[in-house]
Amino acid sequence: MDDKAKPSKRIPFRYTIKYGPVNPPEFTSFVTNLSETGLCIKTNKIFKPGTKLYMIIELPGGVFNTEGVVIWAKASPPALVRHVRTGMGIKFTKTDPELLKAYYAKKGD
Repeated sequence: MDDKAKPSKRIPFRYTIKYGPVNPPEFTSFVTNLSETGLCIKTNKIFKPGTKLYMIIELPGGVFNTEGVVIWAKASPPALVRHVRTGMGIKFTKTDPELLKAYYAKKGD
């Protein structure tokens, strides 16, 4: 039997996010997808893998604070941002339970 946990499903999730290594976060971009364990931020302002980030995600139902660690990061020339995978993958270290409720509600669509 495989001991690996089944990865959580990523769902499209385009909402505004403020993020950065200090709290309150100073950079603004948007989330492209969300899972139970993390999210992807579309941005050219990246931080090295292992960097702790503070994040504030703005949804129609409220504002959610969360924290995470950069797992992968990739920048691209500004002219190619729309055409190549650019941004950061973030693994949650602290998540607002209400944000996960929004994930489950959207996942059920």
